[in-house]
Amino acid sequence: MESRLDWDGWNYGRASSLDAGSQRFSVKNNLVKARIYATGLGDYVLKINNQKVGDQLLAPGWTDYLKKVYYQTYDVTSLLKSGENQLDAFLGNGWWSGGLGWGGGFHRYSQGPLRLLCQLELTYADGSTEVIASNKDWKIRLSPVIYDAMYHGEHYDARLEAKGTDADGWVTPVVLNDAQNPTTLFGPNKDPNVGEKADIFDMKKMEVVAQEAPPIRVTETKKAVTVTEPKPGHFVFDFGQNMAGIVHLSIPKATYSQEVVLHFAELLHEDGTVAQENLRSAKSTDRYICKSNGEAEEWEPMFLYHGFRYVEVVGFPGKPTVENVIAKVIHTDFQPIGEFSASEEILNKIYSNAKWTLKSNALSIPTDCPQRDERLGWMGDAQIFVASSCYLMDINSFWAKYARDIADSQHPSGYVYDVNPKMVVGGPSKPAWGDATLIVPWTTYEFFGDKRILEKNYESMKAWVEYMNTHTSTKKAGIYYFSDPDEKWFGYGDWVPVVASPGKPIGGAYQIYSNTLLAKAAHVLGKTKEAETYAALAKQYTTKYNELYFKDNNYEGKTQAANLMPLSFGIVPEKLKPVIAKNVADDVKAHQDHLTTGFIASQQILPRLTDYGYNDLAYKVATQKTYPSWGYMAENGATTMWELWNSDKERPEGMNSRNHFAYGSVIEWYFRYLAGVEPIEPGFKTFRISPKPPKGLNRVNFSYQSLYGPIVSNWERKDGKLILNVTVPPNTVADLELPLQAGQSASLEGKKLKKGVSKLQPGSYQILIQ
Repeated sequence: MESRLDWDGWNYGRASSLDAGSQRFSVKNNLVKARIYATGLGDYVLKINNQKVGDQLLAPGWTDYLKKVYYQTYDVTSLLKSGENQLDAFLGNGWWSGGLGWGGGFHRYSQGPLRLLCQLELTYADGSTEVIASNKDWKIRLSPVIYDAMYHGEHYDARLEAKGTDADGWVTPVVLNDAQNPTTLFGPNKDPNVGEKADIFDMKKMEVVAQEAPPIRVTETKKAVTVTEPKPGHFVFDFGQNMAGIVHLSIPKATYSQEVVLHFAELLHEDGTVAQENLRSAKSTDRYICKSNGEAEEWEPMFLYHGFRYVEVVGFPGKPTVENVIAKVIHTDFQPIGEFSASEEILNKIYSNAKWTLKSNALSIPTDCPQRDERLGWMGDAQIFVASSCYLMDINSFWAKYARDIADSQHPSGYVYDVNPKMVVGGPSKPAWGDATLIVPWTTYEFFGDKRILEKNYESMKAWVEYMNTHTSTKKAGIYYFSDPDEKWFGYGDWVPVVASPGKPIGGAYQIYSNTLLAKAAHVLGKTKEAETYAALAKQYTTKYNELYFKDNNYEGKTQAANLMPLSFGIVPEKLKPVIAKNVADDVKAHQDHLTTGFIASQQILPRLTDYGYNDLAYKVATQKTYPSWGYMAENGATTMWELWNSDKERPEGMNSRNHFAYGSVIEWYFRYLAGVEPIEPGFKTFRISPKPPKGLNRVNFSYQSLYGPIVSNWERKDGKLILNVTVPPNTVADLELPLQAGQSASLEGKKLKKGVSKLQPGSYQILIQ
């Protein structure tokens, strides 16, 4: 989309990183419409006549700034008045120059300066228009935000707020349209990653395009459930929920120059103070300096977010109450579309944890965690959770945006990066991580039926597949594998499992899966020849995979994960599928009905057990409350998903997040198997209702707001019968597959149903199984 913004308006301030800009202007009578188009490098906040413009946060959002930046559009008619008005802009580092990544946050697109591009268009009743744009007529000054960094905190000195006079430090800005600067995306050194060179940021090569995905907003507020004082003057607010957000600070009676300090954390020490060890180098501390004596003051940060459940407040004038520190939950503002509940409470707790983890890790991009010195767009986490997220939220445009981030960051050779927008971790991507290039757009297409995500990303998808298919390892072994120069490390493997599995075969398994998905995408787009080519390659690599990695009725490693991946990706020969499924089931039983899987295979274990006749065993695994299990997390205080199965037992410092959505992929099984709802045609034009009630579970309620209307699949055991209530929305057809046991029969409105598939037209139905 062509930019509405004039390139000649890029303003920037002095060589500091924190600035505020202002422009006074007059509005004539009979104004009928006023719109602002704005963007920035990094984040910006606009105010008109001291009222905030819009409700977006962290605008313009995180993109691969080397390629594009989004602009936002605001209707500001109601904020203007006839006569003199004032437009103020506050700029902060955000993702642009605040520093990202572990080890101190040295990874960045720029060290400054910050830049603003802004255009206010006024339309009057007589049809005349005026434009007030960012240019050399503006004035700039250092803002009261004296420090901001996404990981470390925001410091605000209210004493430095502008008094509105020209003598208040205002100077003329420089207009900047063609700047270049080296980046340190992969660290401050010349070449910290083999084959990676420092990119050059060039404003002339950066596109300014309209924002595509929903903005980041405050979606709810929370008061603390308790406030304690573990040490004199140290007040700890427990909000009862791990989240991503900020807090609103209210001080009833301020003390001039008093500094109020807020420390954010997921955990507490034994003495009740906040524990920040697992944040690693992230300081996660905000500071506010009061400007008055005895007056009420309020403040909240503008240019960052924290991952937290607890806030420790130090230096508060007096004793705070729950009204003085209010948590604001923020995330990309997608709307809920899926709801689930069950008679087994541990399932409901796990479901809530997964939902909260999604909200905590969707801020412009899908992040791994919201709290420590990382918060990066890891692709492995994204592809594992994408299907679950599509059941939960109207998230189509969010994933479409992320797919473009992957494509924008892609290396010219075709490889993609583990993290997108590319940052911190050099390429090429590792197996199961790089394959998000295909899994994310294909899964999103399946759920929402918009093939534009395939059209826009097909060449990127193809380039990654071709990278694997023509890789040296593929030529050498007949199938792809990732390795380091010494061939001792083969990627991340089934990340953080209970029992490790061989990493080398995972490259080939995902190569087969990605070729298969590319063939499907090519077919959808009418690329028949390419569809045939990649389907044939998937078959060829499947043969080679079985030659190399299958032995003694097991796949190399003989672990749950080693057998689950080929079973999930269609690699196992048909006659051997029951054998491999039994291997998985037997291994689960040998571990007292527990899984041993990591990030990748945990998504697969319950579906494959159910697919091959072990649904009751899958349910036992799903509802375990002892380690390792999802229930173990919930029973031990988790309100979001952990990064490790035993995050409570591992040392707190280091890699130990309490808010990681990869293991939240379990809830896909809730929707697709317990409720039994899944798309057949993209967008649920036709869909399957095939619930799989396990022993010990008495009720499931599920609803999904599809593009055509609500889909409902509710079932309940009552008086020895199973009652199934379903709703099929207009202009769709459902394939009903009933969970009939031997000797059971089913009836619909008094009419007996045959075994097999029944076609249900739009409407609501009650089916009785007895």
